[in-house]
Amino acid sequence: MLEVLARWNRWDGGDWKTGFPRRAAENILNLMDAPEILCLVGPRRAGKTTVLHQLAAARQAGGRSATSILHVDFEEPLLAVDMGVKLLEDAYVSFREKVFPKGRALLLLDEIQHVPGWERWVRARNESEDVKIVVTGSSSALLGREFGTRLTGRHLSLPIWPLDFAEALRFRGLAIPAHPARTARPAAVVQALADHLRWGGFPEVVLAEDEQRKSALLKQYFDDLLFKDVALRHRIRDLVSLRALAVHLMSQSARLVSFQRLSRVFGVSLDMVRHYCQYLDEAFLIRLLPYYSLKAGERQRRPQKVHALDTGLRNAVALSGSPDLGHVAETAVFSELLKRGDADLHYWKGRGEVDLLLRRGTRVHQLIQVAVEGLEREEVRRRELMALEEARKRFRKAESLLLCDRAPEGLEIEGARLEELWRFFLD
Repeated sequence: MLEVLARWNRWDGGDWKTGFPRRAAENILNLMDAPEILCLVGPRRAGKTTVLHQLAAARQAGGRSATSILHVDFEEPLLAVDMGVKLLEDAYVSFREKVFPKGRALLLLDEIQHVPGWERWVRARNESEDVKIVVTGSSSALLGREFGTRLTGRHLSLPIWPLDFAEALRFRGLAIPAHPARTARPAAVVQALADHLRWGGFPEVVLAEDEQRKSALLKQYFDDLLFKDVALRHRIRDLVSLRALAVHLMSQSARLVSFQRLSRVFGVSLDMVRHYCQYLDEAFLIRLLPYYSLKAGERQRRPQKVHALDTGLRNAVALSGSPDLGHVAETAVFSELLKRGDADLHYWKGRGEVDLLLRRGTRVHQLIQVAVEGLEREEVRRRELMALEEARKRFRKAESLLLCDRAPEGLEIEGARLEELWRFFLD
């Protein structure tokens, strides 16, 4: 056991693989003295393990010894045979007996969802031992539901997303304008945003220089997410239907979908479509946005809007050969809002459709329309603004925001703020 654990730790010296600093790690460091278990949730390959390494390195930089840290990766093949609570207990007891007998320890438990019954063990040790526990997992439902039922009041859930645009610029060594609102359109930043829309925010993809490698990585990520976090976890045998539905939904990102139509198109039951969509959501592949209404019945009757969680994944598997810039840009805006913590997102539709409706608390805060091209043409402006104007009459206190690639010179829009996409992503 100890020999296996030593592979993932730095007890005999050596540096942690900290990579580029992540804002998420900075925020988590402020919570390291809190009594709650910290739960880092996000898609695989988004950087959760790197964040754990950054926490470990920060602990050592603060004067704690490397031997006070236990990192266990539960995707280690050598641990797969005996996966269970006994494995957790054996690892911890071995660590305490032979590496760090006394003192406050830091337990970093990576991809914990593979261990049946882990939540009871973690809760018991957090209450009885002198430890700080940080766990990671790649299933939003697993870590949300099980923490909610068994660790109420004893945990803090923190998302680890792929890189946002500002982080991607830092990873690539590009300067970020200090005051975007007062900065002229910077060519390097605009080109970097085009790359961000095309390739998304997975760290290794952002850093890869070869486009062929970027594409191969994204396709592999999609297959891993679909197989490991959906098919295996939920014991799905019909992989053909699952993959076909997943590819279709990724291709339809930023469009309206209905479970009934999906059921007819793929020839599967309505319940199966609902379950598959829920599983894809849990695995961080898609998110379904409801129509905004205070009436539950109306929300249920209306179709939902699907968004891929990462534009790079969407582009890697999309069936369409065209770039579809408008829908990709809308998906990127949606993803950016999620990364900022704005999870209460909807769409709204009257005569026209408002792409994104953001609610904060009990109030509709912002109405967002994404029009990448064509605002210099009267018919395009009329179409995009019609929905915003109608929605403004309904939600009078909400801000209206119209996002575009390049704002036509001298164009002013009454009742709405016009902003170029690169400024929005750096705001």
